[in-house]
Amino acid sequence: MAVKVGKYHLFQRRLETGTFWYYWFYDETGNRLQRACGFGCEDKRAAAAFLEDLLRADLLEEKRKDELRKKTLSQFADKMFLEGAPHLERWKAKGRILKPQTITQHRRHLMNYLIPKFGKLPLDKIRPANVEDYLLEQRLSNSCRNTIIYTLQLVLREAKREGIIEVIPEFEPFKRAGRRQDVLSSEELTALFPYDEKELIEIWKRPDDMRKEREEIALMFGTLFCITVSAGLRSGEVRALHRDQVSIPNSGLIINQAIDDKGKIGLLKKATAEDSRSRAVIIPEITLKMLERWLDCREETPEYPGLVFSYRGKPVANYYILDRFRFGLDKLGIDYEKRRLTVHCLRYTYNTRMKTILSAQVLREFIGHRSIAMTDHYDNPILLERLEAYQNIRPSVEQFWGQTEKPLRKAIAQ
Repeated sequence: MAVKVGKYHLFQRRLETGTFWYYWFYDETGNRLQRACGFGCEDKRAAAAFLEDLLRADLLEEKRKDELRKKTLSQFADKMFLEGAPHLERWKAKGRILKPQTITQHRRHLMNYLIPKFGKLPLDKIRPANVEDYLLEQRLSNSCRNTIIYTLQLVLREAKREGIIEVIPEFEPFKRAGRRQDVLSSEELTALFPYDEKELIEIWKRPDDMRKEREEIALMFGTLFCITVSAGLRSGEVRALHRDQVSIPNSGLIINQAIDDKGKIGLLKKATAEDSRSRAVIIPEITLKMLERWLDCREETPEYPGLVFSYRGKPVANYYILDRFRFGLDKLGIDYEKRRLTVHCLRYTYNTRMKTILSAQVLREFIGHRSIAMTDHYDNPILLERLEAYQNIRPSVEQFWGQTEKPLRKAIAQ
């Protein structure tokens, strides 16, 4: 006869080797499960005592979970994203290493937005609609709103891992409002980057003021921007370029480091310990010659030996490289505000120009994209130039009319 102890149903089974005690129960999903009682359950009383112990352990675990579920966002996340935090150490051990500025950003999102608004709520009471409504009230870009949501999702993942919540709610991302960068035309590239040294200096030198500088500085910036557009580099990548990354015999560059927002040279964008995202890219011969010329005349920076481009003994600051870029655009009367031209437009220009020249795979490898979608996003063609680039496939296009081609040509001739 079966005996019930809480949710557990005790029964015995006679086998050739003896009589054994088992129990069955329904799990949380409604499935019926069967288990054997532990060692020492030789009779019904011992088996029932085993189930009573099991039931008491279940009640203690349920009580522990109930207490956990009452934890608020503030109680759970107050120590997250601080140096040495257990979850960061665990992520690190698994190869998921966050950059210091990323950790700082998550911490800032917690303390400035999430905890002040939702800190007193239990974690399972945080609703996506309330979070989205709150973020819409803040004067933030959609990109920033999305990063705040991502911070909250990381917190909730940790809460699920600890059994505080069962399901991580789904958040619908905000649409990014930023529009794509424009690109430079062939004529503008030719004007901005003449090979002649004096002409290049004239384009990129600072407008005359009280702080006159050596011509080598203008030569450096002209070369820097020429390298950027010729290899599709990010600003942080070209500013971190080291002599060891330049391979003259192979006409190319090894891109394996970048400067972060704090001015430190380190990993590339989105790189991890397991995936450095390093790449190699071949550059045009004229660009290579301009780079060789600069390497021959540049002065070594004691604090950063081997750094290809430096300004006042340090890597070029992110804010200053934009100012220098605008000097050159102003010199040629190029309106960088109406067309949205920043240093990053050079990467767009490279991607757009090389899209009709390189295969999709090689272009992604050269520019460092992981998806065709991202390469397509960076494609912003000047349509007349794109039409000119397609002239080499005219023989294929002419085959459209097939067998009617000869009569058509005869009619056209008449």
